[in-house]
Amino acid sequence: MNEPQMPDSQRTGQLKGKPLSGICILLVEDYPLNVLFARRLLEGWGGSVDVAGNGQDALNILDPAKHKLVLMDLQMPVMDGYESARRMRERGETIPIIALTADTNLAIDQHIQDYGLNGVLTKPLQSEPLLKIILALT
Repeated sequence: MNEPQMPDSQRTGQLKGKPLSGICILLVEDYPLNVLFARRLLEGWGGSVDVAGNGQDALNILDPAKHKLVLMDLQMPVMDGYESARRMRERGETIPIIALTADTNLAIDQHIQDYGLNGVLTKPLQSEPLLKIILALT
C-alpha cells in the first residue's frame, strides 16, 4: 500500500519550521562528523540534543524524564548500540530507540526486534526520513 505523498510546499514548510520544539533527543554516536550533522539537523528543527559517545555513556546519561527518543549508532567502541539498547530495555526503559547504521544487511531487521529497538535509519542520514520517524515516535 502506498503512503499518500505530502505536497512539496507542505514538506518544505515542515522541514523549515521547528517541529521538534520542546523535544530532547539523546544522540549516541562516536563519529564526530555524524554528531555534527545530526545535531545541526535536530537543533535546526528546534530540538535539543545530548550526546553520548558510546553505549555505556548512553546508559549513564539517559534520563527518561528529559529525553523523548534515542538515536543509537550500532557500531561503537566500549559498548555497541545493540547491547546498550538491550540493557535499557532490561532496566524497564520504554523510550523509543532508533538504530543508526551504515549496514544494509537484511538480517539487521531481526536484530532490531531482538534488542528492543523501534526502528532503523541508514547512514548517511537523510533529513526527511529522520524527521518523519522522530515525529511518528514522539
